[in-house]
Amino acid sequence: MIKQGFLTITIFSLLNTTSLAVELTTCVGCHGKNFEKPAMNISRVVKDLKAKEIRKALKGYKDGSHGGSMKDVMNKQISKFTDDEIEEIIKIITTGNVEKNIHIKENKAKEEKTPSIEVDTDTCISCHGLMFEKSALGYSRIVNQMSKEDIIASLNGYKNGTYGGKMKALMANQASRLSTEEIDALAETITNISEQ
Repeated sequence: MIKQGFLTITIFSLLNTTSLAVELTTCVGCHGKNFEKPAMNISRVVKDLKAKEIRKALKGYKDGSHGGSMKDVMNKQISKFTDDEIEEIIKIITTGNVEKNIHIKENKAKEEKTPSIEVDTDTCISCHGLMFEKSALGYSRIVNQMSKEDIIASLNGYKNGTYGGKMKALMANQASRLSTEEIDALAETITNISEQ
């Protein structure tokens, strides 16, 4: 059974020496709340890296000199950060201050419309937004404007490799983890959100 939740995760630095506030919602959605996961089962575990390795990777993603299959995705994410903000991110990760700087707000779908199968939307919302109102990484359709049938068809297409553009490999990795029942429940959950 997968946990249902719509989480807004915002990470703020508590560094006394700077007033910078770094928003890492997208990062923790894929890398985990303590950067303990290999993102999309592809990346290295960031919390295990030394500061200089993280710096090299982030600056390389920003200038386009680093990365494999996730190079374009990571460039889009990192390019919004200044060098000072990158240093702040490195400090947050290497000092283990990530989780205590996460502020969670939970919203649930209307009880009478909650699917019988629970679905985890944490990874989805990091790119698509809390209410699935964003174009993920600037590429996708806005999911909460899609019909349940279109959402199911898209997820099944990602799962079997017949659908998708630039995000095809990334989404195939996500959709392949879902059963037919979970895809249906996820589509129902998103449809319920758009009706609220």
